[in-house]
Amino acid sequence: MKKYVLLFSALFVLSACQLGNNDSKDSTTKETASATVKTSSSQVSSEKNTSSSSSSTNSSTTSSSKTANSSATDSTHSDHSLSANEELKANYPNDQFPDPTTISSGKQIGITASEEQGILKVNYYIVDKETPFNDASLNNQTPIAQYQRQTYASNAEAQSAVGQNYDPNGQQVDLGHNITGYQNSGAGSTYLTWKEGNWSIGVQANNLEQENPVPFAKQVVEYLEGAFLPVPQTVGQISLRVSASDYQSNRIAWQNNQAVYTIMNSDGMNGLKMAVSMAQ
Repeated sequence: MKKYVLLFSALFVLSACQLGNNDSKDSTTKETASATVKTSSSQVSSEKNTSSSSSSTNSSTTSSSKTANSSATDSTHSDHSLSANEELKANYPNDQFPDPTTISSGKQIGITASEEQGILKVNYYIVDKETPFNDASLNNQTPIAQYQRQTYASNAEAQSAVGQNYDPNGQQVDLGHNITGYQNSGAGSTYLTWKEGNWSIGVQANNLEQENPVPFAKQVVEYLEGAFLPVPQTVGQISLRVSASDYQSNRIAWQNNQAVYTIMNSDGMNGLKMAVSMAQ
């Protein structure tokens, strides 16, 4: 009986030892596996961070590239500047201006403008190439034409500033289209005047140059038969010369309330075309 007990006890101890060894192996295996998993997770996390960093860098690079491209586009767009006449209109959006193509046939026009004490002056120049608005290169040149807008304290002052001049007591001249002009001479010149609506129109000829005002006056009447001038509120005055001279020699002025609009051009017919373009 004792033998059986001792044998059984020995078997029990041996079995327990084997179980202990297996548990130890399992624990070691589990720890090794856990470490392997952690290592793999760390590697995956590291790879994700590396990939994320790379993606962020690429995104930043792409964003910078887009910004650079956008800036380049804006810069290119800003290089396409407005024409001088468009720039003039942009600076004075509440004003109307003559069509620059009427100022001098087939010529490139440069423009400057300034406004002081209620007087807006726009000067037009003949240039060799397209010139920016208010370009400094125009400062020492003589304008071929000028447009003005001046505001007065009252309608009466504005009407007086127009300087309407009409004398119906001279020699009658048939100018066509049922219009009669009146011719007078004095101070080395011959003047031929007539009226169309609220406009008084006069042509001056130089006697020393033996100029005759009638042919030019008839040309003006013929042109105005098919073209329409701005309508003055009360008075308008057109003063032209037979021969082209400086831009101040031909003057077209009309009144609207307290404002007087004036066009001057070295060529009388071009001056009329400038005025007509403002009525369209």
